Amino acid sequence: MRQSKCRSCGAAIFWAKTRAGKNVPIDAEPRADGNLRIRRVDDLAWILSGDDDSIAGFQRHVSHFATCPDSAKWRKPKTDQNSPTTNTKGTAQ
Repeated sequence: MRQSKCRSCGAAIFWAKTRAGKNVPIDAEPRADGNLRIRRVDDLAWILSGDDDSIAGFQRHVSHFATCPDSAKWRKPKTDQNSPTTNTKGTAQ
């Protein structure tokens, strides 16, 4: 697994994919209290769903968004799919 460094704080990270195919920065060092279960396969890392610790081949890690002091600068805003769209004049459609 190829590691890289966070462009803001310089911490060692690697990238994992969610089920939806989105890339997520992950702190490189495993943590017993990690909230993400990561399985590395060849040159990819996948985030596993569920809490079943009996699945072999995973390690617990933490998303770098939770530990980086500059995470707000990099995080994409969540979109509310139930809210009305807004036109360029700022009024709901």
